[in-house]
Amino acid sequence: MKQILQALAAIYRESAHGRKGAARDYTIDYEKFLRAADIADGDDREIAERELRAAETKSNGLLCVERHKRSALPERLRLSLDGGERWLFQQIGEAPPTERRAVLSEAFREMAARTVPQRWQSAWSGWFIQLSESALSGVSIQPFRRDDPAGNLVLTETLTGILRWQGPSLIRYASTAICGNSKLLQQLEPRVRPALAAITGSEALEDFGILRKPRSVTFHGPLRLRIVDTDTDFTMFPGPVSLSETNLTPDSRLSTTASICLTVENEDTFHELAATNPGVLLILTSYAGSAVRRLIAALPADLDLHHFGDGDPAGSDILRDLREKTGREIQPLLIPTQPATRRRPIADSEHATLQRLLHAELPASLRTHVEILLEHGVPQDFEQESIPIPEVWAALPLL
Repeated sequence: MKQILQALAAIYRESAHGRKGAARDYTIDYEKFLRAADIADGDDREIAERELRAAETKSNGLLCVERHKRSALPERLRLSLDGGERWLFQQIGEAPPTERRAVLSEAFREMAARTVPQRWQSAWSGWFIQLSESALSGVSIQPFRRDDPAGNLVLTETLTGILRWQGPSLIRYASTAICGNSKLLQQLEPRVRPALAAITGSEALEDFGILRKPRSVTFHGPLRLRIVDTDTDFTMFPGPVSLSETNLTPDSRLSTTASICLTVENEDTFHELAATNPGVLLILTSYAGSAVRRLIAALPADLDLHHFGDGDPAGSDILRDLREKTGREIQPLLIPTQPATRRRPIADSEHATLQRLLHAELPASLRTHVEILLEHGVPQDFEQESIPIPEVWAALPLL
C-alpha cells in the first residue's frame, strides 16, 4: 500500500494543492492517476487498485475512490481538505507540503533577522520577509530552492559574506574566506547575482570588492602620470599600456596634451586605432570598470570625450552605462542615422535593453538610433570592425 500512496503523494506534491495549498478537496481523475503512476495495465494495475481500496478503508474517509453511480467504475480519487494531506504523508513517512512550506517560510524569517551592513539592512530584511511570504503561498522563491535547505543556508551565508566583504580581493581568495572553498563563489554566482541586485541594486561582485583579476585600464596616446615627485610620460610609447587601478591613487595626477579622448568598445579595433593614432587619447572599455572610471575622472574637465562602439543594443547600452557612471558628456561616434538594408529582428533581451535606453538620458543621435533599432531591427554589420579606420579618424572633430 505504501508504494501506491507514494505515487499519489508525488503527484499531489506537484499539483497546485501541494505547491500552494487550496480551499477545497484535492481530486484527480482515476485513470489519469494510474497513467501518471505508470500502473495503468496488467498485474501492476490490479495490485494498485487493491492497495487503493485498502488505503481508502484505512483512511476513515480522508481518501475516497469515487465511483460512477450506475456502473460503479472508479471515476476519481478524492483527498479530503480537512486532514487528507496530513494523513497521506504520514503514511509514507514524510512531512506534508503545508508543513514544509511553513518550515521554509520560518527559515526565511530567521534569515531576515541576520545582521548585515547598516546601509543594506532594511532591504535585506524586506527581501527575506517577501521570500517568507512567497514560500508560504507556494510561488517562486528564486534564487533559493524549496527542496534544498542546506544549499539555501550556504547561499545565505555567501550573500552575508559578500555584503560584509572588505576588498578589493580576487574572487578565489574571497571565495575561500567566505565559503571555505576557492571555487564555490563562482559556482554560486548565477544565483548570487540576482540576490545582490534585489538587495542592493547591483549584481556585480566587483562592486563589493571581489574581482576576477586585478582591475586595470588599457590606453594609448598622450598621457602623463605624476605620483609624488615622479613623472611617467606614456606619450612616446608605441603600443597600448595597461595600468593597474592601484597606481591611480588619490595623490596621483594625470595630464594630457590631447584635445580628444576616444573610448573604444572592441579590443581589435582599439589596437588598429592605436597603430595609426594621430594624437588622440584612446581608452579601451566595454562596460566601464572602476579603473576606467577612475582614469576618466582624473582627466581634464574640458577634454572632448567620444565613444566608438558597436551599433547593436548592447553597444548603445555600453555608452549609456559609461555616461552614467562617469558623469561625463561622452558623445557617440559614427552612429548610423538611417536604417540599414540588411537587418535581423531584435531578441527579447535586446528589446528590454532598448526600452531601458529610451528612459535614459541620451544624446539626440543615440536616441534616434535606439528608435530605429526598435522599429527596424539590428543591422547585420553592426560591429565596429566593419568601419574602416580612416573613417573613424575622419569622423572625430578638429582632427
